[in-house]
Amino acid sequence: MLWGNGARSIVKDIDLSRHHVLTCAHPSPLSAYNGFFGCGHFKKCNEILVSLGKEPIDWQIENN
Repeated sequence: MLWGNGARSIVKDIDLSRHHVLTCAHPSPLSAYNGFFGCGHFKKCNEILVSLGKEPIDWQIENN
Protein backbone atom coordinates (compact mmCIF):
# COMPACT_ATOMS: atom_id res chain seq x y z
CA MET A 1 0.00 0.00 0.00
CA LEU A 2 1.56 3.24 -1.16
CA TRP A 3 -0.26 6.22 0.30
CA GLY A 4 0.69 9.70 -0.81
CA ASN A 5 2.88 11.12 -3.54
CA GLY A 6 6.12 10.29 -1.75
CA ALA A 7 5.20 6.65 -1.40
CA ARG A 8 3.80 6.43 -4.92
CA SER A 9 7.06 7.75 -6.31
CA ILE A 10 8.81 4.47 -5.45
CA VAL A 11 6.44 2.29 -7.49
CA LYS A 12 8.94 2.47 -10.35
CA ASP A 13 11.41 0.56 -8.14
CA ILE A 14 9.00 -2.30 -7.38
CA ASP A 15 8.88 -5.48 -9.45
CA LEU A 16 5.16 -5.54 -10.28
CA SER A 17 5.40 -9.09 -11.59
CA ARG A 18 6.22 -10.21 -8.02
CA HIS A 19 4.34 -7.70 -5.86
CA HIS A 20 0.83 -6.31 -5.61
CA VAL A 21 0.73 -2.52 -5.25
CA LEU A 22 -2.21 -0.40 -4.15
CA THR A 23 -1.88 3.39 -4.40
CA CYS A 24 -4.01 6.32 -3.26
CA ALA A 25 -3.90 9.65 -1.46
CA HIS A 26 -2.28 9.87 1.97
CA PRO A 27 -4.73 9.38 4.87
CA SER A 28 -3.74 12.68 6.52
CA PRO A 29 -6.50 15.15 7.41
CA LEU A 30 -5.36 17.39 4.53
CA SER A 31 -5.79 14.81 1.77
CA ALA A 32 -7.86 11.91 3.07
CA TYR A 33 -10.95 13.11 1.21
CA ASN A 34 -8.98 13.26 -2.05
CA GLY A 35 -8.93 9.52 -2.51
CA PHE A 36 -8.04 7.68 0.70
CA PHE A 37 -11.57 7.44 2.06
CA GLY A 38 -13.39 4.90 -0.04
CA CYS A 39 -10.29 3.48 -1.73
CA GLY A 40 -11.03 0.07 -0.19
CA HIS A 41 -7.37 -0.84 0.32
CA PHE A 42 -7.98 -2.95 3.41
CA LYS A 43 -10.63 -5.02 1.64
CA LYS A 44 -8.53 -5.26 -1.54
CA CYS A 45 -5.50 -6.33 0.48
CA ASN A 46 -7.50 -9.14 2.07
CA GLU A 47 -8.86 -10.19 -1.33
CA ILE A 48 -5.30 -10.43 -2.65
CA LEU A 49 -4.18 -12.43 0.39
CA VAL A 50 -7.08 -14.88 0.06
CA SER A 51 -6.42 -15.27 -3.68
CA LEU A 52 -2.85 -16.26 -2.76
CA GLY A 53 -4.06 -18.84 -0.25
CA LYS A 54 -3.11 -16.67 2.75
CA GLU A 55 -5.11 -15.67 5.81
CA PRO A 56 -6.81 -12.27 5.60
CA ILE A 57 -5.81 -9.59 8.11
CA ASP A 58 -8.21 -8.56 10.89
CA TRP A 59 -8.02 -4.78 10.51
CA GLN A 60 -10.23 -4.04 13.53
CA ILE A 61 -8.73 -1.83 16.23
CA GLU A 62 -9.31 -3.16 19.71
CA ASN A 63 -10.72 -0.74 22.28
CA ASN A 64 -9.01 -1.20 25.63
